[in-house]
Amino acid sequence: MKKYLFAILMVIPGITFAQTANHLKISEAFLEVSGVKAGFTNIVDDVIKSQSGQIPKDYQEKFKQVMKTFMGKYYTYELLKSKFAKLYADEFTESELKDLIAFYSSPIGKKLAEKLPSLSLKGMEIGMNTVKEHQEELQEMMKNAFSQK
Repeated sequence: MKKYLFAILMVIPGITFAQTANHLKISEAFLEVSGVKAGFTNIVDDVIKSQSGQIPKDYQEKFKQVMKTFMGKYYTYELLKSKFAKLYADEFTESELKDLIAFYSSPIGKKLAEKLPSLSLKGMEIGMNTVKEHQEELQEMMKNAFSQK
């Protein structure tokens, strides 16, 4: 009896791993069809461009060069693909990922995938500009909050 129980316990991790590997494979397929893979470089370039706008003009080009070098070393799609696949696999079941793949394979899904990086960047800019517009109020709030120990 102990031999059978031991054999069953040895097989269970293999079954779980196979399911996880398949789940991750489907998640990677989602990354491709949703535009994450295709838009990754553009997103990095857009973020660097956006961030460089906050650097004094004399330093912007050097900042861009340093950031591109750094990001090329540590922040590429190929380096992060498995982490992104795990991220989506943790949040969505295999069935849900398959539904998302079907959506992103449709004309409207393809359009969303194409527009989403630009929309996300524009959304971040709206947020940053909103904070910037009310920066004095935020600074005053912080000053008051930290002076009331």
